[in-house]
Amino acid sequence: MRIPAFEPFSPELQKRVAVQKAVNQWRKEDWQGPAPKVYCLSNYTMNGIDTFLAYHLMAKRLRPEIQFSGFNVVTQTVLDPTSELYTGGADFVVLSLDLRLFVRDYLAGAWDAAAAVAALNELLVQISERVQKPVLVTDFVLPPGDTRRQGEQGLSNKVALLNRTLADFVAAHSRQFFLLDVNRIVALLGLHESLDNKLWHQTKAPFKSAFLSWLARDIATIIGAHYGLSKKCVILDCDNTLWGGVIGEDGMDGIALDATHYPGVAFYEFQSWLLQLHRQGVLLAICSKNNEADVLEVFAKHPHSLLKREHFACIRANWNNKADNIADIAQTLQLGLNNFVFIDDSHVEVGLVEQAMPELAIIQVPPNPMDLQFIWQAEDLFFIPHRTEEDGRKAAQYQENEARQEAGGNFADMGEFLLSLGTTVEIFVDEAAQLERLAQLTQKTNQFNVRTVRYTIQDMEAMLAAPDVLVCSMRVADRFGDLGITNLCIARLDGKGGAFIDTFLMSCRVIKRELEHFFFHQCLELLRQRHGVQTVHAEFLRSAKNVLVERLWDDLGLQRLPDGPAGEQRYQAELAQLAYVQPPHIQLKGASE
Repeated sequence: MRIPAFEPFSPELQKRVAVQKAVNQWRKEDWQGPAPKVYCLSNYTMNGIDTFLAYHLMAKRLRPEIQFSGFNVVTQTVLDPTSELYTGGADFVVLSLDLRLFVRDYLAGAWDAAAAVAALNELLVQISERVQKPVLVTDFVLPPGDTRRQGEQGLSNKVALLNRTLADFVAAHSRQFFLLDVNRIVALLGLHESLDNKLWHQTKAPFKSAFLSWLARDIATIIGAHYGLSKKCVILDCDNTLWGGVIGEDGMDGIALDATHYPGVAFYEFQSWLLQLHRQGVLLAICSKNNEADVLEVFAKHPHSLLKREHFACIRANWNNKADNIADIAQTLQLGLNNFVFIDDSHVEVGLVEQAMPELAIIQVPPNPMDLQFIWQAEDLFFIPHRTEEDGRKAAQYQENEARQEAGGNFADMGEFLLSLGTTVEIFVDEAAQLERLAQLTQKTNQFNVRTVRYTIQDMEAMLAAPDVLVCSMRVADRFGDLGITNLCIARLDGKGGAFIDTFLMSCRVIKRELEHFFFHQCLELLRQRHGVQTVHAEFLRSAKNVLVERLWDDLGLQRLPDGPAGEQRYQAELAQLAYVQPPHIQLKGASE
């Protein structure tokens, strides 16, 4: 799937009729996907965004249901427990206010900024306390004009103060609130393509279609990330992508890569963006037709190369077919192709890879180097709702995994190899400090996930506090490094000596170590000791990616029951009948050896 570098600027994506046709076609197609309910809470006419929001969500294979609050009744809606905000079962709330309706005599400029700040804070607090769902909130469009002439009490400065208030509140409540930067959109599109004063006076709808499409795209990015749809790795070509020119022909002194001068500065800025992605936990990989020694020399010796060898989880610099190299990278990193974005300058290579791997997201580098900025300004493919400790160690963890694989080649017997790893594990129960990571695991784990149910931080927080839910997690480490929190089990108690395994998942980086068996029986023992559970119930819900665990419950010794009405495979077992012997290669931290 090719993603044009200028896709957000596409005129077709800014035309309601063209977008509606695509939405109508998708609705006719027979495919299943999560159906997030989105409630738009605004004091102005926001209804025009629904077509664009449906498009951007359906492009991510989500089937949204979109509702709108009444006109200019935001506070009333929030305070009324019978309003659709609560009764409609919203999964996400979009809060968007227009100051012309929020503040009396807005344009006159005589209004009290401190009072407006207090009113805004009060509304946000009410929403935070009453709405236990993710809230996506827009800031306020800065009015055009010369702020230097307005002084501290000028309109622009008052709006800026409210925006700072909003940003501070979102930062302080980052587990629930997400900021939508409307001024960024206005800056990219321009005032003329963003605001519609005539439509505002006619219907109190302030924005043009181009703006609504961009805003809908930003909303869809955040919602999609909660369903684990963020990309995890960017695979990069080198020549005319990470630098200008061909290293094998132009040499170190001949390639364009410079901190200040054109055209090298365009590639320097692009590397800077990639380095930011790396710091956020996005994996970087190289797939380039080059001599590996030449590529590594640039990373090691070029004075303006921000990227170094240690920033890459995987490097395939050779003369092999790029599709084969990408498949090898995916296998090495144990990630499906849907988790990658491939960036290359050659239309030939892009075409060949696209043909071989239609599920891979691909961006072709634009001919003008300065247009590289549109990739990192416009693409939110790598957005993650909440960064965790594990995200910061992703590249190191995959490099450690390569070392594990190399070490495995020295053993003919798998048992000896597993014993050599020195695997230690630690079990946690209802660990609030892991809240972000636990929610992230439900959102991102696909292959080893028996039900593939996604949970937000708010969902997970409620389960950690619930007396009838047990949340178990496991940290794994070995002699090569700390693999982090890799396993999660959520069990719901029925109060009658039984428990239903709502979630059982494991990160792909610890597959084939027999850890799933160990973790499951540790969870069962905790259920028995703490809650007197005697019977466990489980399900397997098939998804497009979890065939790996189709036989997991059978392998763990559970009894297969008749399938449920939706085709779910059902299982049951008495704890007393499930035997297990802990293998010698797994050491429980704190347990006697």
